[in-house]
Amino acid sequence: MVLGFELTRVLMVENLLESSRVARCRFAAFGVARPAVRLNRLMIWSQWKSPRNAQQIDQSEIEMNQFGTNWISHEQVRSISTSFGTFERSESNAVQFLDFGFESGIVTGIEVRLVATRLARIQDKTIQLVYQNQPISENKQNLLAADTNVYGDAHDRWGITSDRNIPVESSEFGVIIDLQPHTTIPCADTVYIRSIQMRVAYP
Repeated sequence: MVLGFELTRVLMVENLLESSRVARCRFAAFGVARPAVRLNRLMIWSQWKSPRNAQQIDQSEIEMNQFGTNWISHEQVRSISTSFGTFERSESNAVQFLDFGFESGIVTGIEVRLVATRLARIQDKTIQLVYQNQPISENKQNLLAADTNVYGDAHDRWGITSDRNIPVESSEFGVIIDLQPHTTIPCADTVYIRSIQMRVAYP
């Protein structure tokens, strides 16, 4: 009886070991990463940084005035409906925010955090990375953006292909912010850009 009991225990242990080996093989076959691999995939975020320079990039529309970290339109932007079912619009100048002071390196993603007072009537027109006064990325315009909105993520290069360098360390690198009156609702409101910050992710 004792011999039979010991033999049963040995068989049970062998079955457990075999089940564990099969499970490991199945994880490997389906590409399931082990915890150590997942840690290697974590990105290193920079701190949120504010621009050290900002300027209007056109002068043909309503002027934007700087008050500390705030940029405020000199007068209200407007979207007025006409009897022809169209809108007569007046918009404010775009502002580019530059020189965030990042370290150079391979960039896997970029986030931009915009704080604006929208009053449910001010919408995005252009949210776009810029370098040497030229747009270099896709437009992250979000017509449903809230007063505080974050664009991008740790794996989002804003449409810039992986074989191209993103010169985040340059004083000429930054982001264009251009807000507009609502595209479908008549309105007359002041544009308030309260703050803009950026952070980048490194591998």
